[in-house]
Amino acid sequence: MTTGTYALVTGGTSGMGLEYVRQLAGRGYNIVLAALPGRNDENGNPTGPPSPEVICSLMAAEYPGQDFLPIGIDLARTESAQELCDRIKAERPDAFVEVLINNAGILNAKHFRQMTAPQIQRELLLHNFTTTMLCHYLLPAMKERGKGYVLTVSSLAAWTPFPFVTTYSATKNFNRTLVRGLRTEYRGTGVKIATVYFGAVDTPLYKLKPSYRRLARRLRVMISPEEAARRALRMLFAGRSGSMPGVVNHIGRFVFALLPSPFVSRIDRRVSHRMGIED
Repeated sequence: MTTGTYALVTGGTSGMGLEYVRQLAGRGYNIVLAALPGRNDENGNPTGPPSPEVICSLMAAEYPGQDFLPIGIDLARTESAQELCDRIKAERPDAFVEVLINNAGILNAKHFRQMTAPQIQRELLLHNFTTTMLCHYLLPAMKERGKGYVLTVSSLAAWTPFPFVTTYSATKNFNRTLVRGLRTEYRGTGVKIATVYFGAVDTPLYKLKPSYRRLARRLRVMISPEEAARRALRMLFAGRSGSMPGVVNHIGRFVFALLPSPFVSRIDRRVSHRMGIED
């Protein structure tokens, strides 16, 4: 690895994002970890995922020869991408971000009419605006160097509208289109741009009963964060355009595309009821 070469991972303090951090460090990259700052309750006890500082401290102990830069930041704002790039430049002036992993995400599993305006806005900003602007700010340097990798985490939901996760599905479809266009524009430059479409990854993002979680793992609809990150990175560094792990996910994609809308709606309602989403 060239000195000053970094991988930037958004939302890397838990689940699949943490696996990207761990596995990229294992490949020899210095890491910039951008995620929400740690939060504490009224008694000072941590709530939610660990802070970027905690994760980077643990990773630095595991990989003592590498640099881990934690940046606590809310990425669901219009100015987030610019602020993030400015902070990297200020704190690591010689850093070259060779790998960008657009991983941070939000899932609001509820009826659209039950979502608040701030919830909708945050989902659109995080999934689409910040992702697009990070590509805009970081791709030119990759092109100039003739080497770079950009992975945007999408979803099976990008291929067909999914009721009760309507905005999530729409934002992931936007990312699918964005990546396809960028990949064409940057062909032959040495920059590899890809996306990965997971059915589900076994993280706290999905509020499922343990029995349903086990069934999803057996059917390969849901995979572990470790396997998800490993497959995605292998695909990215091989220069492939995209991947959808799991035969069941491929079948589901085409089935949902072919079934009549009323039938799909009934299936969605049954699944949503199982997930505890109120009608």
